[in-house]
Amino acid sequence: MLTLNQDDVRLGCHATDWREALAQAAQALTDAHRVSAEYREGLLAREAQSSTYLGNGIAIPHGTPESRRYVRSTGVRVLQYPEGLTWHDGHRVNLLVTIAAQSDEHLDILRQLTHVLEREGVAEALARATRAEEVIALLSRVPVTAKLDAETLCLGLPVRDRLELALFAAARLRHAGCVDAGFVAAIASQPPLALGQGLWLVHGTSGVQSPGLALATPERRLQDDAGDVAGVFCLAAQGDAHRSLLERLDGLLARGDGAQLAGLPAEQILARLAGESAQAETARVRLLNAHGLHARPARELVQVARAQPLPVRVRLLEGSSEAVSATSLTKVIGLGARRGQTLVFSAEGDGAAQAVSALAEAVRNGLGEPVLPIRETPEETLPRAAPPAPIVPPGADELLTAIPASPGIAIAPAYVLRLPTFQYPERAADAARERQRLERALHGGHEQLQALVKRTAGGGGCADPLDSCGNAGGSRA
Repeated sequence: MLTLNQDDVRLGCHATDWREALAQAAQALTDAHRVSAEYREGLLAREAQSSTYLGNGIAIPHGTPESRRYVRSTGVRVLQYPEGLTWHDGHRVNLLVTIAAQSDEHLDILRQLTHVLEREGVAEALARATRAEEVIALLSRVPVTAKLDAETLCLGLPVRDRLELALFAAARLRHAGCVDAGFVAAIASQPPLALGQGLWLVHGTSGVQSPGLALATPERRLQDDAGDVAGVFCLAAQGDAHRSLLERLDGLLARGDGAQLAGLPAEQILARLAGESAQAETARVRLLNAHGLHARPARELVQVARAQPLPVRVRLLEGSSEAVSATSLTKVIGLGARRGQTLVFSAEGDGAAQAVSALAEAVRNGLGEPVLPIRETPEETLPRAAPPAPIVPPGADELLTAIPASPGIAIAPAYVLRLPTFQYPERAADAARERQRLERALHGGHEQLQALVKRTAGGGGCADPLDSCGNAGGSRA
């Protein structure tokens, strides 16, 4: 996360060229004891590989992996050049956000910066700022990500009408931590709005902690007193953060894909809501780059995408499932993809299969970086623990050696501790379901911890979900 203070920002800087500006940035990190003087060469080496210009007048100089040994602590220095300077790739730069990172922290910083650049007028405001507080406020604003993933889907429910589906969807948002009980109560009194294609929508703003979109579908398409019901969406709206969810829902309806949602599995529903139609050609590939999809490999990916004869979109399978243009550098970096995660490319039209295959192949080849394959260990080759030896009870009058705990003589039965054995499959048959179980367990554990804190602070009073005997009222972590 990008956290800044006034000492991290230098306003009104001047430099004759980009090399002098880079030297000033390196010196700023050195003066702050973030790096040693040798880190400057790492910044130059990184620019020799490819430009770190991000867009909208902002460059993000950072060292090479080899120069990380010169980083003493992760940090950032922001240098503003109001008059601008020409970067070595020809772009005009008004702001340098120079990063010193000991590992992959820079990926989170890059992702946050890309969300900053998406806001209209931010780049101009950064160039004109006259106080460090203005720059900090613009760069440090944490982006709000609307939630739409497998955790917000509840499919194949045995219900009788759309009102029950609306309540299920609202409850799912509550379990995901997006809303409180007041939101669910408000949804209970709200008639769903018909969207067409058998889909309905309920929404609210009261009790919203973070924006999200849930979908509840019946076990089979049904008819109630209002008409055809294939599913009910529940939207938790907050500011403008939920706008992308509405745009994705609008795109689904515009393509006419809503009618088929009721019979699709969770993964395909998320793909449709991400903008992939049933006719789209797709390709999946795991990212092999050791440091994730940072600036250099992202730029390579964008160049390959721009060379294709038709638009290609990309999304992160493990993320929010929102597909972005593969030709936008800021959008691609904003995915925050790390090694081992899966990129999904999609395109439609003549040549779509070749286009997505070209991008997938570029990822497999490392996007200009040397990469190592991710080792896949088949389940049958995994080492198995040897079966425990049978426990034999001691014989009569057998001398047992023990550890004394206190002086004296004790006469009591002696027991042999039998350690339990747990059998877990190495791989889940349904990964999405297991993730949901994990999230429910984490949520239940969080609620129990909160209740314990309340009981401790309140001097022994009981609070839900723990009853007077201390038994859990929810799922266990």
